[in-house]
Amino acid sequence: MQTIGDFLLISAPSDTIRKTISSRAAQVTEEVRSPRSMSLLLGLTGLLAMMPIPVVGEETPADEKPPIDINADSLDTDRDNDGLIAKGNVQIIQGPGMQFMADEARYSGKSKKLSAEGHVRLQHQGNEFAGRSLVLNTDTRIGELHDVTVKLANNGSQGGAEEVSLLGPDQFIMKQAWFTECNCDPPPWKVKANEIRIDAVDKSMVASDATFYAGDFPIFWTPWWEQPLANQRKSGFLTPDFRTASGNGFEFEVPYYFNLAPDHDLTVTLRPISNRGVLGQLQVRYLGQGYQGSVQTQQIRDTQTESWRGLTTLDHTDHLWGWKIVARGEYSETRNFINDYHQHLVDSAAHRMESHVTASKNTIADDGFSTMRLGVRWNQDLEATNDRFTVQSLPFAVYSDSLPLNRLPGGGGLFDGLDGNRWRLQREFHADNYYQMSGDAVQRLDAAPTLEYSRPLGVTRLTLRAQARETSYLIQGDPMQTGLQRDDTQHREASMFSANLGTRLFKIYPGIATHTLEPKVEVVANAATDQTLLPNYDTTQRYFAFSNLFGDSLYSGLDRISVGQRVNYALVTRLINHGEQEAFWQNMDLGVGQRWIPDDNNIYQQGRNFSPIVSALNVTLRGGWEINAANRFNPEGQRIENNSLRLVKHQNKNDTLSLGYYYNQPSYSGTLMENAGSMLEDAVVNSHFHFNDQWSWNQEANYSLYQSTIKSWKTGFGYEHQCWEFTIEGGRKLANDTINHGGGFIGFTLGLKGIGDYGA
Repeated sequence: MQTIGDFLLISAPSDTIRKTISSRAAQVTEEVRSPRSMSLLLGLTGLLAMMPIPVVGEETPADEKPPIDINADSLDTDRDNDGLIAKGNVQIIQGPGMQFMADEARYSGKSKKLSAEGHVRLQHQGNEFAGRSLVLNTDTRIGELHDVTVKLANNGSQGGAEEVSLLGPDQFIMKQAWFTECNCDPPPWKVKANEIRIDAVDKSMVASDATFYAGDFPIFWTPWWEQPLANQRKSGFLTPDFRTASGNGFEFEVPYYFNLAPDHDLTVTLRPISNRGVLGQLQVRYLGQGYQGSVQTQQIRDTQTESWRGLTTLDHTDHLWGWKIVARGEYSETRNFINDYHQHLVDSAAHRMESHVTASKNTIADDGFSTMRLGVRWNQDLEATNDRFTVQSLPFAVYSDSLPLNRLPGGGGLFDGLDGNRWRLQREFHADNYYQMSGDAVQRLDAAPTLEYSRPLGVTRLTLRAQARETSYLIQGDPMQTGLQRDDTQHREASMFSANLGTRLFKIYPGIATHTLEPKVEVVANAATDQTLLPNYDTTQRYFAFSNLFGDSLYSGLDRISVGQRVNYALVTRLINHGEQEAFWQNMDLGVGQRWIPDDNNIYQQGRNFSPIVSALNVTLRGGWEINAANRFNPEGQRIENNSLRLVKHQNKNDTLSLGYYYNQPSYSGTLMENAGSMLEDAVVNSHFHFNDQWSWNQEANYSLYQSTIKSWKTGFGYEHQCWEFTIEGGRKLANDTINHGGGFIGFTLGLKGIGDYGA
């Protein structure tokens, strides 16, 4: 085989070619003896004679194209076109951007045209083309290939076409083509189109008259399709969603994402619902220096109710002059929208929508902190016919701080002799304006300074707290809905004192574990003036459990204070593994506690002096097992009032099994009781498992043992492939004790690699 590409540089300056060929000509003359080789040498000599002699001092232009190297079994000159004819194992290289192979090729120095036939292989800007024939201008990189298969650079995309038109170094058009971002053979999905345009600069694929195929089965057709060829924000269609439900019928949606600018985008979705019409969805997102947010809305002309219905939300977070500003807006045009439509904007089990704007600022120092929060809050009650009596908070302000007494500004040395940080002052101030559209309104001012002293006493620690609280109300109208119109003021003075004594005893078992005993007792005494004439906007009696056994008040909020005395006491014991790998358990925590209230204050416990016994258990076992339990036991009635038990198995970070049992038989009653809920006994299952690398299963189920019925369930299977993923799920939504929150559904989504993987 004759190899002359190492000295033949077609587009190099003529004097370079002359010198290179002349330097090798004598060697070739001595080596070549066949007539074919001799004619090749004579042809090269003639080609050399035709080349122009450069002017002395002439420089090579700065924008000259890279030289072309040619290797082949044989090379012949083409005098008419100042070119060459290469045959047999042709290999042509033009710089790092283009490499070429074929059975036969022709090159014209006049037109800069390269043509080839037979097993054409072209590497062009990292893309690989394989076809039957090629015509290419080596200067402009414009040309055509026929009967082509294509592999794109970097992302593994591939395709094929009857014809490919190269439009330069960065673009080409595939005609009567197919394309997929999956590098499997055969690909499980692909797009067939009349024309597909690939742009390496924009990293995009645009197809016209396109049909999507799963294997050889057509799924859907679209007149136009665009998607990115890299993991980037770019306009295009997102993952489609299909769903059918007992109330709405069949639903189908394919969102389209608009990449408007680097700092904001838009997603538009049309969602046909067979039983209700077409739901339009819009999402606008924005991002800037120190702020971000989104606005989303869903709107429909409901053919079932013959009315316009919709849901709109807004989220915004900002940082301005050291303040954090958070805005959340929720509004539904009809009160049962979230029950009738599958949506992700708000919790589908919500009973009210809340909109708020808050501005908060936190200052933290080595010895204390301060917090300031301002805002407004607006509620939409989804279970009321209107919001005439719904309570709104417009506006509110909260300030709190904590610092040592000897660091008080303006103290004048009064507290300088106090013992370090043992004495602290905590201050809290509230200013609220509650408003109802009925015209009723209340302004509330609350101030509560608290003095705290803490010091160790041998093996124990003593903490003393004393608080004075002043609350003032300006009442207009009838906020309590008693039928009495008022325009007056109310005041409440309250005080609190508590003493907390606790210790931690431990015993170490070398190489095995550490065992602790942590007893704790707290005495609380509260006093308050008459509260019966005060409106109540934010108070309920706390759910009694081990987690809230200790606290200043039995109520949440500010409008009510639990008066009287009580004693809270508990014992916590822990068993902490020292790393013994063979031990079945890893860590165990058990807490048991109770509350005692004297006769004149036991209204909070239905006339009982001793509360139920509350406990909490947390166990971590070997192999990823966890046990969490909470219990409330009534020793007088010898019965369990509340119980929750949860068993969790973590197979790995992706696979989890959770089994739960929840029981509630409330013995307390009253309008302010958090734990006065209905009787329930539920079994709950949640799981996520991978059967193998591709298949996974999700399961959620809530079964009422008390009513012997399924309250809610959802199950789904997922298949994940390197080129695509598929999920299908069905179930029934949680009833939440109302007929409006039910309804069965089934749906599936199909995600293709490179489609729907951007913009989100």
